Amino acid sequence: MTKPFISKTAEQDAREIYQSVLDMMTDALMANDEPVLMSGVVYPFRVSTIEEEFIIESALDWLECTSLFRKNLLAQGVNHYIRLVTDAEFLSENYIRGSHITHTMRNANVVVPPYENRVALTRVDGVWRFSELDSALRNNRWPISSAQVAHEGRKSWASDLPESDIRRTNASPKAIYQNFINELSAINMAGDFEAWCEKCEFPHYVHIEQVDEVIDTPEGIRPFVEMMSDQIKTLEIDHLKRQASHAEFISATQLCGYHMTTFESKGEVRLGPVAGRYILNRTGTAWRMHSVTNSISNTEFPYSQPEPGDALISLREIQERTLKK
Repeated sequence: MTKPFISKTAEQDAREIYQSVLDMMTDALMANDEPVLMSGVVYPFRVSTIEEEFIIESALDWLECTSLFRKNLLAQGVNHYIRLVTDAEFLSENYIRGSHITHTMRNANVVVPPYENRVALTRVDGVWRFSELDSALRNNRWPISSAQVAHEGRKSWASDLPESDIRRTNASPKAIYQNFINELSAINMAGDFEAWCEKCEFPHYVHIEQVDEVIDTPEGIRPFVEMMSDQIKTLEIDHLKRQASHAEFISATQLCGYHMTTFESKGEVRLGPVAGRYILNRTGTAWRMHSVTNSISNTEFPYSQPEPGDALISLREIQERTLKK
């Protein structure tokens, strides 16, 4: 399918931008230049292999991976780590998507078979940064300490339809996220169970500080929705406020956002603030909750009364403890 709004010159410019970012990040990796490595990524940053998906929320988490990966390269005597762009295009003014091949060599000898990668770049404050990485590796744990090449290094990720990529629209992820959580708050105030279910994928995943739950059916979320209605009635809440702090697109059809929730009555905060993070998936034009995390310290889910906690557990912590189960 041709894309008339992208000229050949623009495609060439996209390749040049992509290659320059790759070169910068490759040099920083081999030199262990932490400031460049940290600033070259938009957080949260999605990394996927053939077997697993990771969402990196902090620079420290990212540096843990780059440090271990570099040490492994050096231990193998790698002195040529080269990443070459094969294609790239502008999705819109602030987004580029493309592919490259990674070559890992010791002099003229191949240490790791070449493997394909797919990357999205996001321009933030005039600077292009990594915001998504799909790699033809089979590593299934984070941090990735060495490249385990799958399928002879060939790509095997799903091909998204070009028109399905939200980044082609120049939409603001934070604006989309704020609109979504505003709608959730209105649904809570109305006590509309069916409308809440329309905002959820099934199954979807709920995480609080000590508990992880898979919600397979609408009935599985009913106790939570009813608890919210009870709290609104008992505390005489006239304003349920969810305020977005940050959100980013992490794939063509995914968004990860962060917010704070407060229950207010006559201008007074009666419950909260509670930190929250939702991962939303887009199907057609509809966004739905794929993953929900709240800073709640209750030891079971569902709960009859929320106990706000001190911290929002990270996606890395959630992944580690769910992989152990």
